[in-house]
Amino acid sequence: MKSVLNIVLLGPPGAGKSTIAEDLVHQLPLVPISTGALLRAEISARTRIGREVAPVLERGDLAPDSLMDRVLRARLETLDPDQGLLLDGYPRTMRQALGLAAMLADYDRLLHVVIAIDVADDEVVRRLSGRRICEGAGEPFPVHIDDLASIMRCRERGGRLVQRDDDRPDVVRQRLVAYHQQTAPLIAYYEEQGILRRIDGSGTPAEVARRTLAAVRDWG
Repeated sequence: MKSVLNIVLLGPPGAGKSTIAEDLVHQLPLVPISTGALLRAEISARTRIGREVAPVLERGDLAPDSLMDRVLRARLETLDPDQGLLLDGYPRTMRQALGLAAMLADYDRLLHVVIAIDVADDEVVRRLSGRRICEGAGEPFPVHIDDLASIMRCRERGGRLVQRDDDRPDVVRQRLVAYHQQTAPLIAYYEEQGILRRIDGSGTPAEVARRTLAAVRDWG
């Protein structure tokens, strides 16, 4: 396997990309870059970018490409050339895919492999509409309403369950429309380049993470 890997994770909202990214980073020398996390940090800090993007995300729409480019480029500038990267949440459009190739070239990088996680729409709605965030009990962590053990752990620590605006069923469906219209075509684009690996996203996050790690290692 190449000593420095640059990887993109594709998949609909609720595909478990964040969990998969955590597992890959634990197993491989990769720096995770979640554009969703970067944007949420901007919103929490009430920066100019955060104020601009907050109402967009609340509607279930994608952030403008120009804004995403600025956020991602600022993060890439902090990376050591010897560090591989794992992109979660970017690119989401063909324009972003072309921009990413140019941006990576500016830093003497190539995109080596793209992982596409396949999850049915109904399953995405079930997962996200039932997701809550445990807040007030240390570092916030996700909880599903069907996971009674995690709910109890949250409450025992004095936490409260909060539903993110973009996890409401109507917003989830809008996010899926945006995904199918704008992001799904990237799968064919990267498949033509010979760097796409499709992964069955059903089952537990740990199972999907194991499939993903095997695909990355087989690629190398």
